[in-house]
Amino acid sequence: MLTDAIPLAAILQQGLTDAGWEAGEDVNVVRVGSAADGWRSAAQSLAASRVSVIVAGDHAAMVSARDATTAIPIVAIDFERDPVAGGFVRTLARPGGNVTGFFCDFGDAMAQVARALRDAVPDRPIIALTDGDATDAQVRALRNIREKLGVGVETVDLGFGSPATVIDRIAASRGVLLVLASTRLQADAALLAKRAMLRKLPSGGAFVRYAQAGGLLARGPSLADAFRRAAATVARLLRGAHAAEIAVETPPRFELVVNAKTAAVLDMALPPNLLSNADHIIR
Repeated sequence: MLTDAIPLAAILQQGLTDAGWEAGEDVNVVRVGSAADGWRSAAQSLAASRVSVIVAGDHAAMVSARDATTAIPIVAIDFERDPVAGGFVRTLARPGGNVTGFFCDFGDAMAQVARALRDAVPDRPIIALTDGDATDAQVRALRNIREKLGVGVETVDLGFGSPATVIDRIAASRGVLLVLASTRLQADAALLAKRAMLRKLPSGGAFVRYAQAGGLLARGPSLADAFRRAAATVARLLRGAHAAEIAVETPPRFELVVNAKTAAVLDMALPPNLLSNADHIIR
């Protein structure tokens, strides 16, 4: 599998055990981390080894795996891109190639995180931090629901600017920040969240780790549940199923994480309904 997250790799391995595939006896599970060239060399190494299945833990890993092989089944856990629009699968019901797995329903995902941010900070426009075409599907989903939200939705692209410069620009606008999900934005999560806190800018993220990094809140797919469910897909492939015929799934569960420590720094009183709906509260 292609992931830097050792705990998630352990969850997938346990899922295989639960599905009747004992590691070291029935199947060998190999985790490969990223390198200086991202995932390219790691994916090529697994493809050259002719493994039975490749699990790709994020969008960049999935792209590298797909570039490395069109024969080995790939189970993707990609919560950044639309799989059909991106050309990764033909249809959600019948992928038609060697890629299947878990991809996001951006309409629902964007609606839920935007509502949580609106509940926390009402009557202020939401300014979404984007990352070029990596976040296009998320931006489209946000624009489709902005009338229902009852607040303005604007976008600012990270581009070639530094996280600090972009945060300072957004803070001056008196909006609230929503960090969308991309490989780059997730890598910059701590820088973005800390700068937002320094500038007294309420901010939320479309991935759970953003709140853990210091953002006010985040709502995103549960990676633990996705890796656990991915094990079931791997088990099906090992038993002879074809990736082309295994329907793409949406994330099995989303989590709302609220950071009460950050709220205290921002001198904010969080509404009771937001706290009651939270799966986790960081105190």
